[in-house]
Amino acid sequence: MTVPPQFFKRDVIITCGTGGVGKTTLSAAMGIRAALEGRRVCVITIDPAKRLATSLGMKELGSEPQDLTERLRASASAQGLALPEKASFHALMPDTRSTFEEFFRRLTSSSVVLDQLIKNPLFQIFAREFSGTNEYMALQQLMKLYDSGQFDCIVLDTPPSRNTLDFLDAPKLLNQLFDANIIQWLIRPANKIAEATVKKALGLLEKLTGATFMHHMLEFARGLFEIRTGFSKQLNRVIELLSSDKTGVVLVTGAHADFAEELAHFRRHLLSHGLKLDALFVNRTLGAYPELSSENLTEAKMNPELSRSVELIQSLRTRETQALSRLKHATGDLPTTLMPELARDIHSIEDLIYVARQI
Repeated sequence: MTVPPQFFKRDVIITCGTGGVGKTTLSAAMGIRAALEGRRVCVITIDPAKRLATSLGMKELGSEPQDLTERLRASASAQGLALPEKASFHALMPDTRSTFEEFFRRLTSSSVVLDQLIKNPLFQIFAREFSGTNEYMALQQLMKLYDSGQFDCIVLDTPPSRNTLDFLDAPKLLNQLFDANIIQWLIRPANKIAEATVKKALGLLEKLTGATFMHHMLEFARGLFEIRTGFSKQLNRVIELLSSDKTGVVLVTGAHADFAEELAHFRRHLLSHGLKLDALFVNRTLGAYPELSSENLTEAKMNPELSRSVELIQSLRTRETQALSRLKHATGDLPTTLMPELARDIHSIEDLIYVARQI
């Protein structure tokens, strides 16, 4: 294997990029490569397509770290590699609801408040449907694993770049729900006039939605008010970790010029959030393979069918080189690694080890 890239020194590696280019597979391979270097690794995915389990050769992943160390050790041994004794490899896919409940449990010491919140029908809807909840809960899972000290390298596989705003803005989006002014307006009117206004507004809403709904809404608001301080602290810790030197971002894309504009926008958005960009991975490329020697080219030209194949490959290489130039320019000339086009999809740890060795 080559010398590991600089980003392997980070405690947290976030992989981001365009959809359908093998980002989740590469995230798993990065985790395996880090484990082969002796690190204790956990790979988390919030990609809704759930491809991480497929790449690992599994039907599904649980919401708690699943220990795959011995499977990796056996697969590495079969390929003549030794997994260091101190190394470990885990993977998980957070379950939004269970993570959400656990998160609220950590924010309040009052079992009464917690019980009221969790049993509230609006809590169930919120945990399932509120925009950004899934992404933010993955970040909370990341913080939990980071705080546990069980892992020294966490790889976070994010959704495709069209959902970048959801991923990066989820903490601030959820924080708006905990806006003390809004909650206090509902449950603690500042004066008699405001109190009368709120009662009138709530009375109208009761007629429209039913008294039961308004009761649940007020109980939900009171619960949020009780935990808002703890939430703000957790929010700040997440933001601090993402923007610190402990966290680095790896961009993943395909060898197509059409991705350049999207990556440029992506890069600007990541930098605006204070994240550190470490590398660009261009997946499924011909450029990862060596050029044919002059002798092989001469021999190929003597065979008409082989000659046409070589011409096609050279043409694809030329287009790929032009695309790479645009991609590198769009991402500020980040250190770039070309990953090879493979003959088949990745469906096992054995396959992932091969990819890991190319990093």
